Amino acid sequence: MDIIEGIEWQDVNEQLPDDEMTVLLYHPTLNEPVWLGYYFQKFFYDVQGGQHPNGAVTHWAEMPFGPEEHLFL
Repeated sequence: MDIIEGIEWQDVNEQLPDDEMTVLLYHPTLNEPVWLGYYFQKFFYDVQGGQHPNGAVTHWAEMPFGPEEHLFL
């Protein structure tokens, strides 16, 4: 059984994630534009702690839930 889980991207100009919540970041000018990261005190950071300049991250999304065991029964 295939499980399809949609990712809903949020525009950073309209909504920001809670501080320190791990999210997907979209940074359109990078070769690999989607990264794991978080928002903290007005800045976005990747999970390695690298700060992204203001305006570099344009969208973010909550982490997908992934497969759940009960869905495969």
